[in-house]
Amino acid sequence: MSPLSALALAVTISLILSTFILVLLMKPLCGVLQQICPRGDATTFWMSFTAVMLYIAPLLFTMLFENAIVVPELVNVVRTALASSLFGSFAALLVVGYQISQARIPVR
Repeated sequence: MSPLSALALAVTISLILSTFILVLLMKPLCGVLQQICPRGDATTFWMSFTAVMLYIAPLLFTMLFENAIVVPELVNVVRTALASSLFGSFAALLVVGYQISQARIPVR
């Protein structure tokens, strides 16, 4: 497997995983943010921000750890891409979850 095809496969795996996680979280996250944010434009911003972070973090970890593959065989590329993408997703979700847990719901 060429390094370019290994990189393309790793990026694809990362993007698919991020999309899957984002689709699962979008509706519940929107509901929580609507409770926390008093105005609709704040909810829209934080939804967009969270979506970008849930794509960037796994992709960043995938790019960092993809260089660690000595022999770019299909199994190694998929395993490393999945592991690094899951780690990046976990890190991003920890940060988002912590920030939401620290937010205070305004009294209406």
